[in-house]
Amino acid sequence: MNCFFIVNQYSRNGRSRRRTQELFYLLKQSGLTYSHAFTESLDHARVLSRKANQEGMDTIVAVGGDGTISNVLNGFFDERGNRISRAKMGAIHTGTSPDFCKSYGIPRSLEGAVQAICRGTASLVRVGMIECRSSPDGKIAGAPARPLFFGCCANIGLGASLARAANSGIRKYLGDTAGTFVSLLLVLLRYRPGSITLTVDGNKHALSRVFDIAVGRTRHIASGLKVHHDLGPLDPRLYVMSVRGLNLFNFSGALKTLYAGKAIPANDTRLSLVHGSRIEITGDTPLEVEFDGDPAGYCPCTITTAPDPLELIVGGSDAR
Repeated sequence: MNCFFIVNQYSRNGRSRRRTQELFYLLKQSGLTYSHAFTESLDHARVLSRKANQEGMDTIVAVGGDGTISNVLNGFFDERGNRISRAKMGAIHTGTSPDFCKSYGIPRSLEGAVQAICRGTASLVRVGMIECRSSPDGKIAGAPARPLFFGCCANIGLGASLARAANSGIRKYLGDTAGTFVSLLLVLLRYRPGSITLTVDGNKHALSRVFDIAVGRTRHIASGLKVHHDLGPLDPRLYVMSVRGLNLFNFSGALKTLYAGKAIPANDTRLSLVHGSRIEITGDTPLEVEFDGDPAGYCPCTITTAPDPLELIVGGSDAR
């Protein structure tokens, strides 16, 4: 097996170096033949992944947090959402948030992850494909000419502010779940909801007092927050969850539903869930977009699933 590791040794707010050293020790003990490269930035992880796909690597492994994993995933697809190669993707979590690995049953211990890579057991999974502006007015030079791809969830609205607040360093002191929760409370206090037009498979809906629209594939959306849905790994649809009309009296109930991962009641006025294959979102203001934990652009945006599924290495006794 021709295996290439893309390593972000500065993930987890720069505290992952020790885990990186442990990883290389375990790889040496495993007898796996591999090569590796260290990332200089998150975008560099995507560049390395794309090059490895073009050079015919059998397995390409992201080592880091959700941001590193997301950028490595993006290197697997061309501008039409087709796979560049037949390479398998692996992921080894050394970062702050393990949402991607939790979502796909990938072991979170280094030992379990290395064993999974050595076995090479993979599943086909669908990933989201999103097109959006790189700036509020869409006029900044260098706007992306190709779609972007996500493995877990995209958020339009409050989610980008939450990602920025959580990534500011608070999780270094409070941990992933608690740090994100505190960030969420702070963002909720100052966020101003707006009006959007949400189009799902051609059906247009005008929504007011919208805090966030989450469009995704997996249950885990952000550091303990979960969406209850029944999408299978190869279902071509996405879920669309709207968060609307929150106030001091009802927001705790909405958070309880999401942290517990419970089904959203049909009569819930704060949360609603639908499914669709093509999602289009426009707002009365340039709403910000984030996916898999990092801000990525602005509305209007169009979200679908990539035509080609990803072959993702999974499995292990400690995956859950």
